[in-house]
Amino acid sequence: MFKKETLIKIGGTTPIVPLLPIGVLILLFTIAPLAAADPYLGGISLITANGTSGTVTGDLWFDAYPGFATSAQKTFTLPAYTDIEWARLYVDVYDGHMENNYRGNVTIDIDANGDNTYEIQKQETFDTAYSFPGLGGTGPVWLNDHLNRVTSDYLMWYDLTDEISGQTVNVQAATTKIDLSFDGRVKMITLVVAYNKDPCENCNVTHYWVAQGHDTDSYVTDEAGLPYTGNTTFDTSAVYTPGEANLTVLPLSSFNGNYTFNSDTEQLPWDNPHQGSYFQWQSWNVTDLISGNSYMTYGRNVTDTDRNYSGYFKVPLALLTVKDESLIYDFSDNTLGRAGICLFAYRDQASGLPPTVNNDPNNEFSTTEYNKIKYDDQSFQPDVTATEGKHAAHRFVFNVSCCSNVSNLDAINVTWNGKGYHDDPEADDGVNLYIWNGTGYETLATSNDEDEHILTGEKTTNLGNYINNDKVIVLAEQKYPDDGLGSHSTIETDYIKLVLKS
Repeated sequence: MFKKETLIKIGGTTPIVPLLPIGVLILLFTIAPLAAADPYLGGISLITANGTSGTVTGDLWFDAYPGFATSAQKTFTLPAYTDIEWARLYVDVYDGHMENNYRGNVTIDIDANGDNTYEIQKQETFDTAYSFPGLGGTGPVWLNDHLNRVTSDYLMWYDLTDEISGQTVNVQAATTKIDLSFDGRVKMITLVVAYNKDPCENCNVTHYWVAQGHDTDSYVTDEAGLPYTGNTTFDTSAVYTPGEANLTVLPLSSFNGNYTFNSDTEQLPWDNPHQGSYFQWQSWNVTDLISGNSYMTYGRNVTDTDRNYSGYFKVPLALLTVKDESLIYDFSDNTLGRAGICLFAYRDQASGLPPTVNNDPNNEFSTTEYNKIKYDDQSFQPDVTATEGKHAAHRFVFNVSCCSNVSNLDAINVTWNGKGYHDDPEADDGVNLYIWNGTGYETLATSNDEDEHILTGEKTTNLGNYINNDKVIVLAEQKYPDDGLGSHSTIETDYIKLVLKS
């Protein structure tokens, strides 16, 4: 569930990248896929490629200062955490006009460790006009890779993942005028943090999505015959067993919009909370609405004159979290278990295809080697045989005693990504993936060439056979042994994951 804290005043930010050459900026801003936006006013659609997504053993948290002042401060008090997976600070400054270039500056200071020393100080300069695509203009203006203008707002964001070291973050921001017509009031400062906690506290992984953009909708769009409804998607198919789900939107407008979730017709209820003059947020429990691939629509309310028929709506952020009722283990810090504490990996070479014992090989990964198998990221841990008759192998031991309840499981699922090959062109390439059943190994999946493969296997019956002394043991083994004549067996692991489905 999203945690919302009491609001205070404004705040700021982290490292600012210098202005870049236009060609570099174009490259940067085309990394994320483009989506449709308001065709008249122009906008930047909400997409997770601009924000982030992932899993944590804690939650996705946010807090905000809702404006509306040219100088303000905010103390963010984070929930207890073991480490921070992702953190980003958002700041929005009002220019004063939807098109004109009213120039100004903002200075943003951050105390990221709560010691009342603002160790990070950055400045931004606002110096650009805006033009409506519906009148032949170009729409959104990017001043650098973390600052854009859409109509009358300058939206900035700063990554604080590696900066925060405590539970308190102090931020302050103040604007100054270059032109007297520059307004300079700060509409909002929002800190969003995805964090991990002790994985044994609740035994659930939280999938999270941060959809970021800077999108608009206005009555002038409809009057121009270009009606618009925004849409953003969340790949909730990644959730094995959806549990509690929460959706939050954070509009930058004086009035709330309309939203649907996994429906084209059923609007989510709302109350127009007005946390700030031009900033608010709205949250919903959408547990019963989660589907394989989820989507949200958003736009101006046009059905009720009491709800701002002639109004203007803008939204930069949408947040979604879904608890997973299944138990997920890998060697990152973002799922259950911890590498080298209750999750172990062993390397080098093994006897037999497969071995007759469940402790071969038995050379534990180093910290550096564990880091290579944390994520499916093309960072491989390779191992090569050195003894005739041996097969290159990686063995993984998942101690699930912290959270497992065997009687309630529906399946045990294993996913391994990597490759296996042999120096001898006449030998068999590929990898066999095994699981220990208490007395021997059973094959889960296999590959037959030297290429990288994602191997997945699942057991759905007699599940107690595969959890022995609270441990699930998985082996990935290259198919052909070392010939003792210089032709070796090699295995490379990129990623391994265990899921106890419920």
